[in-house]
Amino acid sequence: MVLLGLLLVDYEDRRLLWGPESPWTKDLLEERLAEKGTFSIFALAGSSEQFELLFHFFIILSALFMLGWRTRLITPALAVMFWSWRERQPWLLDGGDDLMLLVLIYLSFADLSARWSIDARRAKKRALHAVSRSPTALASDVRWRMATVLHNVALLATLLQVSILYVNTGLLKVQGDFWQEGTALYYALHIEDVQPFPSLSRAIYDNVFLVTVGTYAAVFIQLTFPLLMLNGLTRRLGIVAVTGMHLGVGMLLGLTSFSFIMIATDLLFIRDSTYERFASWTRAVRVRYLRHATAST
Repeated sequence: MVLLGLLLVDYEDRRLLWGPESPWTKDLLEERLAEKGTFSIFALAGSSEQFELLFHFFIILSALFMLGWRTRLITPALAVMFWSWRERQPWLLDGGDDLMLLVLIYLSFADLSARWSIDARRAKKRALHAVSRSPTALASDVRWRMATVLHNVALLATLLQVSILYVNTGLLKVQGDFWQEGTALYYALHIEDVQPFPSLSRAIYDNVFLVTVGTYAAVFIQLTFPLLMLNGLTRRLGIVAVTGMHLGVGMLLGLTSFSFIMIATDLLFIRDSTYERFASWTRAVRVRYLRHATAST
């Protein structure tokens, strides 16, 4: 959803940002790709029509991924397109793309559409038509076990990647004088070029208490994040804290895509049972609302 949002937000300016009208011309792109020894499918777009075809294909892949349609095929294809997209214009994104790329690679081996997806509905219909455990069914069970192992390994790799990222970032922060003094937030909020809400930033950096608490809280949350995820109660507190931190970064420093990408990956730490309880609660609320509306009419 975050990736689809990024593509749609920049849709009107797609030619200027990512296409043939970009200051980062096709020749400069090819030169950089050759230096790095990498690739970008967008380098194959020799005309505006070819670029439009690739860009809209990228949007379609993102939408299908979000809906959970054939994710075993869509996810690796989306990872390749995402790599190509970020290589086409490497100067526009805000850092969250690095994590998103790694997550897409890891999750190419995971069963992302097991629930709440088009794939899940199709699998449920297939299960209803299965009437016997034939040799074919037994072979399917073996494939299912192998897929489960791959899924668990991919998910574990993603969770470890996020944990390492937080700890490494926290360790880098504690080495800085501003973070040790509790003033880093003060200086960050003074950067006028990344202030979506200048009055809000001013209200915070003028308050010594908020600056000090915010600075030390950011370091504490990042350093202790893996430990917080080990217990049910601390996991909830950790998810709430880190989500609040990223929302603050998005609102105060303008790093919206980075913040949403980080929040999306943090949600992987929430257990299935929690999502199931939330879904049951929303269904119950919806039923009560419909009954109340019906009774009122």
